Amino acid sequence: MTTLDRFTKVLGSSPQYESTQLEFGEQESFVQHQSDTPGTLLRIRPYKENDGVVDGAGVLQSVHDVTTNFRGKNTSDHHSFEVWFDQGKIKFYMHAATEAAADKFRRRVGNNYANSEIFRVEEGHAFPVIDSNEYVAGAWLEMEKIPYYPIRHHNSEGFETDPYGEITSEMLSLDNSTVVTQVVFRPAKQSWTEGDRFKHNSVDELAHALRQGTSVGWLNPRTRPASEKDKQAAKTIEQQRGQQAFHVNIRVLAASSEKDEAEARARGVAGMFRKYYNAITEQGLDDNPVWHRKERKRAERLRRFLYRMRDREWIDRRMIMTVDELAGVAHIPNAEIETPKIDWRYTQRGDRLPSDGSQYTTDDPPIEEQTSEAPDQTAVTFDGSSREPEGFDGI
Repeated sequence: MTTLDRFTKVLGSSPQYESTQLEFGEQESFVQHQSDTPGTLLRIRPYKENDGVVDGAGVLQSVHDVTTNFRGKNTSDHHSFEVWFDQGKIKFYMHAATEAAADKFRRRVGNNYANSEIFRVEEGHAFPVIDSNEYVAGAWLEMEKIPYYPIRHHNSEGFETDPYGEITSEMLSLDNSTVVTQVVFRPAKQSWTEGDRFKHNSVDELAHALRQGTSVGWLNPRTRPASEKDKQAAKTIEQQRGQQAFHVNIRVLAASSEKDEAEARARGVAGMFRKYYNAITEQGLDDNPVWHRKERKRAERLRRFLYRMRDREWIDRRMIMTVDELAGVAHIPNAEIETPKIDWRYTQRGDRLPSDGSQYTTDDPPIEEQTSEAPDQTAVTFDGSSREPEGFDGI
């Protein structure tokens, strides 16, 4: 291959789903123990009879606690909502940054989702185990436009069906494979729609510009009058003003002993987030695979991506969602989705909230299907990695 050919190949390369095996030093597996993890991991076993997305919005609204320092900078904690396909089952988790936040999540989930169980994970794994002989692929999601344009949610265009039905169906894989979706969220200040410090680039300015029409043409520029769709989008954008919102990161990870399976699951699950496309505002979610054309650097990026998921790290990607938008991508589903292998709770309980003494471990399956399997004793816990802007993971 000539130098010109190599240069052309580099220029023509674009991020793609290409899985890679990762090395974990002298150990055979990557594992994160709950005892070594900051914050509190909560496992949720949902009862099928609930209101799904609507109840999810209620939970998020109740935990929108913004804290700032003396300069007005947002210092709020970040938390995560996660769906795991692990050990042949689809399971639901929340990770709280503090004990106080964990107690609030337990109360709110218990009150909003009647008969569902939410347990503090006291022992076991805080993230699925990944073996060094498995292939790993991943992706992160970003908004196509600035956050003032909302994605589809249950109070806008609405969903014909819960999008989690297709997302969880895509997560189903070989029993020894792993798929994780992770939504990290952090409360945004109430002023998130006001633009910069001089009130430029606010929702009001954007809505006003849409109503003024669109400049078209280059040699002979002219203004095209605002269409009905432009006016409708302006009205939708104005409704963002004053809404409670969260800064958001969304990540997808897949690992499998089969290279093609890891790539297919990462591509399929990330692609399902396109279901949140809003036809009025033309806002949607784009998936960006973690990739590099050189295998060694691709492995480095995937390993860094894995560490960020393990740490539930929040990075400012300028991705903001209102409570209703976030509820669509981070909620406990109900009987509307028919995906098999979901870890449902099938029995009702008299009280909605487990007692303070309740414990649950990620290594122990539900009571209905307990086994005597023990965690892999060859696993190792990693305690650090270098940090770069997350954009470097994908391009």
